Amino acid sequence: MIRRKLGYVFFAVVLCGALIPAHADTVFTDSTFNIGANYSTVVFTSLGTTASASQCAACGNPGTAAQVIMTFPTGNSTTDLGLVNNTFSYDPLTQGAIASIGASVDKDLTLTASNGGGDTFHPLIEQDGVFYIASIPGTGLTMPGTTGYETLDQTGLTAADFVEIDFTTGVEGTTNPNFDGDAMLFGLAQVSSSNGSASLTADYDNLSFDLAIPNPTISTPEPSGLLLLGVGLAGLLLVSRRKLAFGN
Repeated sequence: MIRRKLGYVFFAVVLCGALIPAHADTVFTDSTFNIGANYSTVVFTSLGTTASASQCAACGNPGTAAQVIMTFPTGNSTTDLGLVNNTFSYDPLTQGAIASIGASVDKDLTLTASNGGGDTFHPLIEQDGVFYIASIPGTGLTMPGTTGYETLDQTGLTAADFVEIDFTTGVEGTTNPNFDGDAMLFGLAQVSSSNGSASLTADYDNLSFDLAIPNPTISTPEPSGLLLLGVGLAGLLLVSRRKLAFGN
């Protein structure tokens, strides 16, 4: 009798473990950059600057990549371009609040500016029609040239690391996204300025976002949970059969 009771307790614990939601990360990746099908583009230009983005068939690391081209015909001009991936969608209200974000991209920067320039990866969030960027610095250039591909990445980004950017005015604000609020889309931005005539080409490949979700609210059990559930049910069935056999 005691062994039978202990068996029931054990299998009850197994079943409970199978049904408890596990901590999980949601990961988005893109190494093809189908700009026309998967991305929305937002652009700010001033003083005759231009900015465009397209898929480049042979610019990647390796393969295809996103290629951003900017021109600065005069000094003290700025231009910003955002690429929002419409398939990188996450809703904290239904899927669980985000604790932090890890963002990574491979970037190759080419500049014609005489004094070079900085190289920064700006992970981008769109929430409720408002855009937010973080800043992850790279090596940069001290003269005209090309950086070659380098991986720019950072983990542990919180909502405070993302600040509002207005692509209609080019002005950055102070507000932050809500990591436990409405649905979000993710992407990247190229934010640049020049004090003279120059051109910029930035190739992006292997974009990745890792959303840390400590308490996911998705009701579908993890595969490991389903396995434990099956083991628990099988155990209960076995104990029940033994009980019937002893009764006979």
